[in-house]
Amino acid sequence: MALQLRLRSAGSLAFKTLAFIGRHPTPILILPSLWFLLRYLPFWKDIDATVQVVSPAYDDNLLHFPPVYSFLARVPFLVIDSLFDGHAPGIFEHQHPSLVAVYGLIVVQHAALWIALRYFIFSVPARDTARGAIALLLASIASFYAFAHTCGSEAMTPITYFLVFGAGIRALVGRATWRSWVIYTAALFLAIGSRHINLILLIWLPGTAALLFLLSLLPVRAGVHPFRALTALTALFCTLAGFGVEKIVLATLCRQFGVVERSTLGSAMSDRIATWVNRLSADRKQDLLNSVQRFTDDPLVKLTIQFQIEVGSYDNGTGSALEVALQARGFEGEKLLVQRDQLISQSSLCFYRTFNPGLLKVILDDFWHGFLPTNDQGIAIAAPKATFFSLDRIEQNPGDWEGIKGLPIFLPANAKATLERANRDNMIRHWRWLPILVWTLLFIGLGAWRTVRGVLSGTYLLIGLSILGTGTLVYAANCVCIYVLPRYALPLLVAVIAFGCFVSAASSAPGAALPPEGKGKSDA
Repeated sequence: MALQLRLRSAGSLAFKTLAFIGRHPTPILILPSLWFLLRYLPFWKDIDATVQVVSPAYDDNLLHFPPVYSFLARVPFLVIDSLFDGHAPGIFEHQHPSLVAVYGLIVVQHAALWIALRYFIFSVPARDTARGAIALLLASIASFYAFAHTCGSEAMTPITYFLVFGAGIRALVGRATWRSWVIYTAALFLAIGSRHINLILLIWLPGTAALLFLLSLLPVRAGVHPFRALTALTALFCTLAGFGVEKIVLATLCRQFGVVERSTLGSAMSDRIATWVNRLSADRKQDLLNSVQRFTDDPLVKLTIQFQIEVGSYDNGTGSALEVALQARGFEGEKLLVQRDQLISQSSLCFYRTFNPGLLKVILDDFWHGFLPTNDQGIAIAAPKATFFSLDRIEQNPGDWEGIKGLPIFLPANAKATLERANRDNMIRHWRWLPILVWTLLFIGLGAWRTVRGVLSGTYLLIGLSILGTGTLVYAANCVCIYVLPRYALPLLVAVIAFGCFVSAASSAPGAALPPEGKGKSDA
């Protein structure tokens, strides 16, 4: 009897604690950030971050990397170094930020992550205890915090995805206000202005809203609640607004700096193709050359195809070889760069049009690898690894790192010690035994079980599955377009965890409704 009383008392205390966390999740969400800020210098996403936040405005940080993150991330540099030194370069100029200014960017990213996670938590129609549980889960995912601690556009992935999903959930459950739509539009603008792959997010909310509307018209709705067409139309309008504003910003900057707006996706696809072509024998490469060149009559495209097979990927020789070939034909300056990018894109598409089983196998292998064995630790550790790998880049091309190579981040002893500490860090390692596939199956099973029991409505299950499907589609597109690294699975991990939080906590029962937006605890 005494043991039962103690267990009841402990259970009651646990529920009260979860309920308190559910009402006040911010302190829990801040704790992992404090861990990273106290233990680590800022991480640096290799040459990508250098191009994005250090180099002056030019083709690569306008076209290859979307410009929104590249130049907004420099605002903390401008503000902090102006305050401390009295002067700092404009955001479109070459940067030489102090360590304090770099920390300023990192603190802004951490704060944005807290806001995004908090907003998402209060977007889930759930009881306080369930919100407390998902707050603890979100705070336990090291990858979110490791990339918030990293200079580089991937820091925006958890931030923007959770804001988009949070605002979208409010719309889909019929509790959106004008604030929800503003947050959704702004988050979508930041998402596609940070990573090209995030363009796939454009289809999530309008597509899900349209699906729910159509299902609500069926005579037998299978638990799907009535859905208003106005919500679907508003979602489409806000989506087009976010996309349109990003395109206007890009076009304006391209005109300002004399850059011809164009796609640079071909260089990424060239790397994807190389992961397959480089494994082929000389005879098979010759057969491949003949089969791919059949898809074009343009001699320059044929030449580019030949370069990709015989020389290597765009970054490993084809880009340089193509520039030499174009110079010999009279191209120069911006016209040469435009022609180069067009040729590499056209030639890469010819490879895909073959539907070669070897290329398809490489893509499918990478897709599976993102689910198993990739895990939270494998993604999170990519950030300190990138900082360490920057040392080789600095040694090979010191001019690219002018203005920042003297920062303590890049001292060999510091970078090595940081990576060693991260490899032993329990905050980073604690989910290492749970690959993304296991998370996915666990949450699908939990969502199905709650739906069968009638705790989770059919509408809510569909919303959750649409979030999961969107993250899976983003990762699949990544596998198609470029070779896979653990960090490229970050959008997938975000979507899986967001899906899991929603289907495990959401409820249409009394007491599980959303708080009024903009008031009290829901004001995220």
